[in-house]
Amino acid sequence: MNILIVDDEPDVAEVLAKSLSRQGHTATVVHSGEDALRVLRETPLDAMFLDVSMPGMNGLDVLAEVKRIKPALAVVVITGHGTDNEIEAARQMGAVDIITKPTALTHFQDAVMRLAERRR
Repeated sequence: MNILIVDDEPDVAEVLAKSLSRQGHTATVVHSGEDALRVLRETPLDAMFLDVSMPGMNGLDVLAEVKRIKPALAVVVITGHGTDNEIEAARQMGAVDIITKPTALTHFQDAVMRLAERRR
């Protein structure tokens, strides 16, 4: 799968990208919502891992735009500081999964397997 990782924390994004690469996926990393939308428009993607709390355009704003541009794209929301309202909003907006930091790596591989199963 070709997966976009959107997280303003470079260390987290790089660890997720390396994990995806080891599993045979292609990972592109960006650190802002604006860059995520640019890549979305220019690159065929199978899925997106999207942080909720980012400066500038937050993850919910990005998710709304993603669902407008490419409604079928599978988006997994990653949150470390998200409120219950933000998590519920992400679900209602069509996030296929939600994983939390700092346990993101533990749940990340499970989320990737669920994404792969959706594609079958």
